[in-house]
Amino acid sequence: MPGKRLIAITMSAGVFLQSAGTTPADSLDTAVHELQMITVSSPVSRRLLKMERDGAVDLLANHLGEQVTFLGGGDPLAVVRSLPSVATANDLQATVNVRGAATGDNLFCADNARVVNPLHMLGLFSAFNPAYYQGYTFRAGRVPSVIGSLTSAYFSADSGMEPDSLFSGTVSAGIIESHAAVRLPLGRRMSVSAGVRQTYLDALFPHLLTLDNTGLGYDFTDVNLAAIWAPTDADVLRISYFGNRDRLGITSERNGSKDGRLGRNNNAASATWRHRSAEAYVAYSSFANLFNLDEGGRTLDLPSSLHELKAAVTMPFGALTVAADVCRRSVSGQNGYGAARAWEYSLAADYRLPLGRRAAVGLGLRVTAYTQAGRTQWRPQPRAELSVDLGCGYGMYVAASRRVRFDRMVEETTAGLPADFWALAGAGVPAADVYDAEVGASGYIGASGIYFSTALYGRLMRHVVEWDGSLIDLSSAEYNPFDNVLDGRGYAAGITMSLMRQTGKVRGRVGYSYGVSRSKFGRFGCEWLPSAHDRPHDFNVALNYNPVRPLMLSASYTYASGTPYTQAKYGYMIGENLICEYFPHNSSRLPAYSRLDLAVSWTISRNERLSHTINISVYNALATHNVLFRFASYTGTEGIRMRDSEMKTVIPSVSYTLKF
Repeated sequence: MPGKRLIAITMSAGVFLQSAGTTPADSLDTAVHELQMITVSSPVSRRLLKMERDGAVDLLANHLGEQVTFLGGGDPLAVVRSLPSVATANDLQATVNVRGAATGDNLFCADNARVVNPLHMLGLFSAFNPAYYQGYTFRAGRVPSVIGSLTSAYFSADSGMEPDSLFSGTVSAGIIESHAAVRLPLGRRMSVSAGVRQTYLDALFPHLLTLDNTGLGYDFTDVNLAAIWAPTDADVLRISYFGNRDRLGITSERNGSKDGRLGRNNNAASATWRHRSAEAYVAYSSFANLFNLDEGGRTLDLPSSLHELKAAVTMPFGALTVAADVCRRSVSGQNGYGAARAWEYSLAADYRLPLGRRAAVGLGLRVTAYTQAGRTQWRPQPRAELSVDLGCGYGMYVAASRRVRFDRMVEETTAGLPADFWALAGAGVPAADVYDAEVGASGYIGASGIYFSTALYGRLMRHVVEWDGSLIDLSSAEYNPFDNVLDGRGYAAGITMSLMRQTGKVRGRVGYSYGVSRSKFGRFGCEWLPSAHDRPHDFNVALNYNPVRPLMLSASYTYASGTPYTQAKYGYMIGENLICEYFPHNSSRLPAYSRLDLAVSWTISRNERLSHTINISVYNALATHNVLFRFASYTGTEGIRMRDSEMKTVIPSVSYTLKF
């Protein structure tokens, strides 16, 4: 029956009679009656997103393929970036801005190991192979104290902690990228898994990415490996590795422009031991940028890196969870400036106290000692939350916390290019210090199956970091990028609302957020200015229609206010150099962003373990000309002109997926 799930239950009943004055063995009279079959039908639930009461959003990997994502890839971060708490990113922007915060304020993990950069260059794909991981967790706020160093959102990808008992896998081949994963049991208590993803964007679409007169040749590779061993029923060990590589070649069609090689490498490895509900792990992460650009005869060579080694243990004791971790970080800075090393030690605890049958208080505290260049800083980070169950599926909460972060990402571009670098507090930038509060409500609307949630949030941010230089400055070997790192204050506030239905033939979600993000820097006076992550209006719709079981029709629509930027007033030439004078910082805004994506998929299931899916998708079906960024250029015939950069508009894609 399409759209229904049938559950057959067969029951047997035994009737036991005992006569007075006799022993059970003598008098036991047993009658066995077999009941008729009971059939229970319910609407099919395709729960891509599971909304937890504590604020976590769980993404189930099995249903990622139903979503309209870039080029049919089923990317988990594409779903996260469509949630109302996350600002819509322009095409080619490798950013995840949550509630007015920068990408570097978030924490991304894969099997407990930190992934320093979660997106591939240009922001087209995330670093997480959708065929490999079994589930994902995202928190826009209300992050427990036992979770590590961050001042904004938390995202984790998990490949599983139980040995696989069956040989299984997924192979997906598309015209832009392909990915695959396999799981192989080795006996009853051990299994291994592997995953790979590769793009051939440049080979098939050499002119897809063109900015002005500059062509971009791009490719990336992802690799995943893991082994799981369960020596006893109470213990399990997982050793996992994640790695990826990006390369971008820039070629100019006109003399005096740009040529170069850009790239980045991510590596993350971890060993996790779980004994019942207690867990301990050791993780290593490394990240390296390659930025070599020849711009009009000037060479920009800006390599940078971050390395992190971390050990942590988490132990629950009923309603109390305690954790401890120690972390060693080192960064290379940029252009020879900002190299530093530091230690970070933390103790944390979270406690949940019931208040009657319908309310509970959550209390948490994280205390961190940070040591860098012989100086130690102590930072307590408390959190508190009150949640109330209103009955009939409704609930509400209020929460507040303080979060501190000692490693900072300095963003030098917004185009997803690897010019950004990491710095440690004390080496040119201070630690980030954020106080946030939120109040929200959620529940189900009658028998419609529609889940709603809404939240009001506010954030006060001390030591907001922005970079106010240009890439031309970096061409000088004596230039210190920290000379243009701005240290200021900021705040963000807004409201998020969403509706979601995950049962029946028509499913989907609608999300809207209104928010402001402001910052103030001494260099620009006392005026509050829009931050680089300010998006007042952000509206997202994703719908799936399942008319018959094999067929899925999907559509998603996005509308968002344009991002702020600093516009040039006028320019003039000194020799062969273009010099511009600018309006106030972030005082201009790009045109609003809008995009409609469409997809259709057909799934043929031979049995419970084998399925074939063909997916056809169209990215930006309305051919909207969204502006990536604006820049000033000079030619002898046209003089100085402001130009818009746009990505090729309509992009079709076809992919085939085999699951076994």
